[in-house]
Amino acid sequence: MLQQLSIFELAIYALVWALAGGIAGFYLHYSLNRNPRVGARVGVIVGVAIGILGALIGILNDAESLINAILILWTATLVAAIVLPQAKIGVGNHDRSATMRQRIADLAYGLLLPTFVIVMVIVIFPMIWNVVLAFRPIRLRAVPDLRLISLDDFTLDNFNRVINSRGFVNTLVRTFVYTISGTVLAILIGLIAALIVKDKFPGRNLVRGFLLFPYIAPIISVVLIWKLLFNAQYGLMNELVDALGGRRIDYLSTPATAFTMVILFQAWRYFPFAFLFILARIQAIPDDLYEAAKVDGAAPSQRLLHITLPQLRAVFGTLFLLRFIWTFNKFDDVFLLTGGAANTQLITIEIYDQLFSARNVGTAAAVALILAAFLFVIVGIYFRWFMVEES
Repeated sequence: MLQQLSIFELAIYALVWALAGGIAGFYLHYSLNRNPRVGARVGVIVGVAIGILGALIGILNDAESLINAILILWTATLVAAIVLPQAKIGVGNHDRSATMRQRIADLAYGLLLPTFVIVMVIVIFPMIWNVVLAFRPIRLRAVPDLRLISLDDFTLDNFNRVINSRGFVNTLVRTFVYTISGTVLAILIGLIAALIVKDKFPGRNLVRGFLLFPYIAPIISVVLIWKLLFNAQYGLMNELVDALGGRRIDYLSTPATAFTMVILFQAWRYFPFAFLFILARIQAIPDDLYEAAKVDGAAPSQRLLHITLPQLRAVFGTLFLLRFIWTFNKFDDVFLLTGGAANTQLITIEIYDQLFSARNVGTAAAVALILAAFLFVIVGIYFRWFMVEES
């Protein structure tokens, strides 16, 4: 059955197929012959041929056929990516005239291309499709019949709906407060823990292992622990408050306390990550610096301020960047603790609600795109500042 496709849609079909076929052709040829230049030519030829085929399939069939065909093509490429380099390298069949540098470069191609293929399949293509969905009024029930690429229903209503909604700005601000507070607290607690266990004392290794528990334990386990501790009826904290004559509080359901609790949970759960980084860097600081400071009469606080902390500056920068990105994208911690209720609605939970509660795929994709844009800008500013400071 013929479809009425625009020039843009035909170009997208051809481009997607050309990209898939070109990478597949290049890699399959390269795996067998170890010649990237010839492999690139083969990739171009195969890509053009498969691009034309993709455009024809886009005209003659629906988007589902395109997706299935691409999945088959990529599956074959992934199998080849795993099998062919191993067989080639295993028998030691290399070009005898190649220099060692050329052989290393060839090996690098063989090792990197499978990763590139996998990243394209599971990261790049979904990101591109999310951008497309953000500009289309798609409901969840319409996804099975959705055409992969189409601009017939192009709209900005999803973004208008998100930006003009009453609670979006509050949700965004709350997400930033949660991210920055949780990140700074996690690094601060990690620093304190590292300073405590950096020197030898009986049972130090046991204490170090115990400090890792929040990070290595399954998320459902640590959430259950917190719910048992802070439950309004039988929680340990409320039992202590009751014994002291205070009033029981439902810490995870009361708006006045729930947001603080999820920040504290974030800091407690992820401080071991910062602890490991900081402890490793502290142990790498030369003892001569501390000995010289002692000879000069420096107090422990002065040694901390003028030796330890300056040596940790680069570690703090890396930790802040990583924890900021991961916390900004966090969903499971808050969702399992409070479900997004009691003033703990974050932007990631907003995406979940738009997708599965409101069943609005387009709006959910728009919120996700806004989140990614904010994160990209913030990380870019941070890198700019941090790199300038480092230089």
